[in-house]
Amino acid sequence: MQGSRQMNWQDPDVQQRIAEWQQLLDWRGRDSRLVRGAFAWSRWKKKFLNTLKWRLRRKKTPAETDSLRVLFWLPGGLGDAACAKRLVTAYRFFLPQARFDIYAPLPGVAKMLFGADKNTRILEKDDFSPFDYDLALQACMAVKFLQVTPERIECLAPRFGEVVRRAEEAQKSLGSLLDDVFLTEGVLGRWLYEQGARRFELLSYTGGVELPHDAQEQLQTDAEPRRKWGLEGVKYITFHDGTSEAQVMAHVRPTRAWPAVRWCEFFRLFKKEFPQIKLVQLGGRNSPVYEEADVCLVGKTAVAELPSLLAGALAHLDTESGLVHLAQFLPVRSVVLFGPSSAHFLGYAKNENLDCGPCGGCMWITPDWMKRCPLGHEPAPCVERITAQAVLAALRRILPH
Repeated sequence: MQGSRQMNWQDPDVQQRIAEWQQLLDWRGRDSRLVRGAFAWSRWKKKFLNTLKWRLRRKKTPAETDSLRVLFWLPGGLGDAACAKRLVTAYRFFLPQARFDIYAPLPGVAKMLFGADKNTRILEKDDFSPFDYDLALQACMAVKFLQVTPERIECLAPRFGEVVRRAEEAQKSLGSLLDDVFLTEGVLGRWLYEQGARRFELLSYTGGVELPHDAQEQLQTDAEPRRKWGLEGVKYITFHDGTSEAQVMAHVRPTRAWPAVRWCEFFRLFKKEFPQIKLVQLGGRNSPVYEEADVCLVGKTAVAELPSLLAGALAHLDTESGLVHLAQFLPVRSVVLFGPSSAHFLGYAKNENLDCGPCGGCMWITPDWMKRCPLGHEPAPCVERITAQAVLAALRRILPH
């Protein structure tokens, strides 16, 4: 046909779209009523069993009080919990006297992010029941209400009642997409990315309140962790390989991790230009250790020590990980390397966000996109395109003169 353009089937974008649609077809079960019925049965069974479990856990109904009881269940990792901090802060504005109970599955994360005072309690175990609260919600990429008592909310906090009504309408519009928190990330997260949206738009919509993309508050830190590790008064930058302790990756290197050869090249260039600045490596037990680090804290630090170590650094270097989201609440800027995840979707304005180029942004196309390149490349070529020279140049821009 005259004027038509031949499709390049080897183009990475075209191949990504094919992989995406194949996955979507698998999710829908194609035209099989049996498969679709099995999915419906699975969702109903999960909901029924959860409801039964929560009713059995329910304590004796406490006496009515003048304070609302709110449960925040944060099922993700450090990054997701740090992002949810905006929602907790926004709800606290409307409910200054309410009792907030906060649960996160990673030990120490909730306590480190939210602390504890007379109105805030950190739950150590997931033995709670949403039915013991006036409002119980699950928050990750989106908000999902598990229990709501509209009469008490309207009586004790009428302004917050408007927030709850907006959130309920938004959650109802998304239907079964909110049944599974990880399905929400895979389907709605990918759709938001394709629409040019950003990370907090879905959390704002389903939470019924506007949330800023860039953090508006700061965590309080003290110098004790820096003294403990001999870093008080020392000029240093922190770096993190990008491997999260929450991920069980076996021997597979995450697709978002910068190749080891690039790290080593960067260390050589950095030490040549900045011999007076120490390199401090952070990370969980499953992070690889680099001998070029002047101070290696891999697997040695408690979660509660991380804010102090980041706050004392001249800069932080990382791929898109939980530490970058935590650093948003601290007086440190980061150089962040983006490969399969999107700089536009997840990047913060105060950071130097390095995008890999045309083959990145494949997050959520397949269920295991963090372990394997959707196009089958080993290793994933996207983040590998970011050079050590580009990282060093970005670091120069944010290091204090």
